[in-house]
Amino acid sequence: MVAALALAAVGFHAYYNSAIRQEPAPQQNAENTDSSPGHVGIEIGGDGKYTIELVPVTGGDVRIPALRRPIVFSAAFSEEARVLMQKKIDASIAALEKDPRIFDEWMNLAILRKTVDDYEGARQVWEFLTVTNPEQASPYANLASLYAFDLKDPARAEQNFTAALKIWTKDVSVWRNAYEFYRYVRKDDAKAKETLQSGIRETDSPDLKYLLERYSELQ
Repeated sequence: MVAALALAAVGFHAYYNSAIRQEPAPQQNAENTDSSPGHVGIEIGGDGKYTIELVPVTGGDVRIPALRRPIVFSAAFSEEARVLMQKKIDASIAALEKDPRIFDEWMNLAILRKTVDDYEGARQVWEFLTVTNPEQASPYANLASLYAFDLKDPARAEQNFTAALKIWTKDVSVWRNAYEFYRYVRKDDAKAKETLQSGIRETDSPDLKYLLERYSELQ
């Protein structure tokens, strides 16, 4: 089990899968020859340095995100907050430069970037992770909320909600955000109710039941 992220996710519509399987660290002179679609090929030389190649994926061309993408803080961030966030981001970048295969750290970096309103930086990381780790729901869930509530791209939001819920069928928070997306972004009451009904069948959540029962009263 991996450690929980230090940043709270709920307030930023961000999710983190705390049950990620960690791969063992490679031995020097070892070679990862997995070239299956959607994975990063990593070759390790005798000097311990990584050579990284993104295996082409049908239907898209997702590049490894630039780790040293500059952070531009808005006026809303105090100097103290800027120093703190920059330190966290730098630590995450350093960890990935040491070992770029760590899914947890990519997720951490994306959430940190989103926290400082670097939506494009977060988007690039999560899109990358949907290609390299397609079995993980958290990148899809985060992209869904990012596209829905921040980047205002409903079509891509819907695609990612659908992908996330195929994997995380029991996650109440994703069902709720999907409901909010259909109700308040798409303005589609029928789809919003259908989403709540599907979520209730999957999770038996009292929260989702309340939202459905009081649908007409809630705004």
